Order: sequence, then C-alpha cells, then structure tokens
Amino acid sequence: MSASGAGGPRVRRLFDRAKNAGSIGGVIFQGLSAILLAIGGALASGILTLADVFIKPMAAFASGAAGLTESFLASFGIVIDFGAIGSARSIGPGGLFASPLSLPIAFGIVALSGYVIIAFVSEEETTNFFPLVGSGLDIPTPGAEDAEEAQEE
Repeated sequence: MSASGAGGPRVRRLFDRAKNAGSIGGVIFQGLSAILLAIGGALASGILTLADVFIKPMAAFASGAAGLTESFLASFGIVIDFGAIGSARSIGPGGLFASPLSLPIAFGIVALSGYVIIAFVSEEETTNFFPLVGSGLDIPTPGAEDAEEAQEE
C-alpha cells in the first residue's frame, strides 16, 4: 500500500516522518516525544486556566476597589478645588473680597464630612430589619430577640 493515496496530508506527513526517521527506534522516539509534548501542553494549559480562575476575579476586584476609592477621594478633591477657585476669585483682580475664607471653609467641610463618615462606620449595628441596615433602627418583631433585647430584661 502506498502512502501517497492514503488518508490525506496529515497521514502523508506521518509516513514521511517515519520514512525519514531511518529506524523503528526513531519512529518510536518521535511518537513518544509527540505524546509527552501533548501531555505537557495540556498540563500547562490546565495550570494557566486554573490560575485564571483565581487571577481574573482578583484583578476585577482590585480594579473595582481602586475605582471606588478613587471616586470617594475625588469627591473631596472637587470640594477643595472649588473652595480654592472661589477663594482665588474673591481675592484676585476684580474680586469683591467677599469670601477669602472659602478655601479654609472647603477644608473644614471635607474634614467634617470625613468625621461624619467615620462616625457612621464606627457605629455599632443594632437593626434587626434588613432594608434598614446601617440606620440603627430596630423594628419590633414578635418572637425575635437580639442580644441587646435579652440584656434589657
């Protein structure tokens, strides 16, 4: 049976490689090398896929946290920027000198809002009603007692 008429280009290349190997040992060595290469490629692909299972969500979480932090801190920067602009316009040429304290007032607003946020976050959670989480408001529910309500009795 001739190799030229059988099976297409892949089979022809396989027979050409066997012919060029020179001996049966060379053919076996090439076959085992191909199998080991395929197994190594599959293992590497599996390891990279498994790494992506952990890396991709962590990268997305880090990107989201960075965006959240940036948007939170950028709002403070906007308040300070507007205070600086107002202060510069009031002192500058043609200004009415009406609010030279606008920049210190802007810093005070940022400090006060930071204090309010810190006070809110450090407040102990006591609500027992899910939509009001963070409000500290307890809604009396029959049969449900918190540790706080148990201590009052």
